[in-house]
Amino acid sequence: MPASVQEIYAAALAMEHRGVFGRATLLRTLGGTARPITPGVPAHEAHWRVDLLGISVDGIDLPSALSAWISAARMSCRLTPARRATDWRPDCPYNGQAPLPPSLPVAEA
Repeated sequence: MPASVQEIYAAALAMEHRGVFGRATLLRTLGGTARPITPGVPAHEAHWRVDLLGISVDGIDLPSALSAWISAARMSCRLTPARRATDWRPDCPYNGQAPLPPSLPVAEA
């Protein structure tokens, strides 16, 4: 299932406010990957590819690839037309509330 706009927005916002190590840790926590794309080159000289939530970007090093992912994620969120009027964040179908559980408890009479 593709990632929702809210998931991408939240990940980009959380990643934007971290250092390089925190960004790499969050990338791994969210199930993303970062790997060198230049074969046979030491990792500190290689170009890197970051894949997370259906967005893939390249960079000349890991920090620039992570920054490029944040930019690409924020741009993909801006391209979504549904916005909240108050703060212009992506519109949430639940208006910030969690969805209902699959079955609701039944009150006893």
